[in-house]
Amino acid sequence: MLNNLFIVDAHEDIAYHLSYFNRDFISPSIPCMITLPWLKKGGIRLVFNTIFVPLECKPHKTVEVALQQLSIYDGIYKEHKNDIFQVKNDGDLSRLEEDSRIGFLTLIEGADPIEKPENLIEFYERGVRILGLAWNDQNQYASGSDTDSGLTKEGIELIKRMNDLRITLDLSHLNERCFWEAIELTNLVPIASHSNARTLTDHPRNLRDDQLRAISERGGVIGVVLYNDFLRTGSENPTLEDIFAHADYVINLCGEDYVGIGSDLDGAEADDFPKEIRTVADIPKIAEFFLQKGYSEERVRKIMGGNFMRVLRDNL
Repeated sequence: MLNNLFIVDAHEDIAYHLSYFNRDFISPSIPCMITLPWLKKGGIRLVFNTIFVPLECKPHKTVEVALQQLSIYDGIYKEHKNDIFQVKNDGDLSRLEEDSRIGFLTLIEGADPIEKPENLIEFYERGVRILGLAWNDQNQYASGSDTDSGLTKEGIELIKRMNDLRITLDLSHLNERCFWEAIELTNLVPIASHSNARTLTDHPRNLRDDQLRAISERGGVIGVVLYNDFLRTGSENPTLEDIFAHADYVINLCGEDYVGIGSDLDGAEADDFPKEIRTVADIPKIAEFFLQKGYSEERVRKIMGGNFMRVLRDNL
């Protein structure tokens, strides 16, 4: 095990799971993958904590659910202030290197709750620093992987406002047309918080080689997602070997500076993830496996956190 490994997980659906299942963050009574004790046990240092509105809550409860999830995070920052703090700027990033607490940096997965582009400032003031324009469906701004429309005029305006506020563009979930339109409009370093290589696993949520290159050529990072359907490279039951295969593919295509981890834990049931990853406390197993596969310590440190930290320093 690497000493002082700085782990960044670029996608955790914490508030969604806490609210949807009305469960506890410390000692839940139902199956889950993320708790505060497990975050601490796994040595997770920075989380991209998501706002995710499930499809059944759209459109009538979209804003309500998003604001409820933001309030859940506010409650976590207050109740667990000795363990977690909110990351909003480069000063907060610097604090992470000296502070033993876990940083939470908020990502909206699907911009539906932002009713108009001018409302983006309200979410920025609540701590949102990363934004994915759409989930799998279509909204007022963009279209996800289940649809084929491009950016709307409002979507173009939203990206302009993201540039002004220095909110990072997350390209995961966008269909190919929206991907290319959006990446050309952002002035910041883009990311794909949780996407894999489509050449290895032909799923519309994964990215083609030219998309992976486009992100890396702009200095961005692709977070390898641990969800089985996006990982399968032959076996019906993915393992750490499949996680390595996707990371290694992107490294060979783009370089070691452009790969990270975006687990998507608690975005589905535990059985939908590799058998070695039962909770967030198991994330360090990925680093150990990569070392066993022959990766250098320097490369593993980049993948497990260093690459995403570089992007945040540039963008914040």
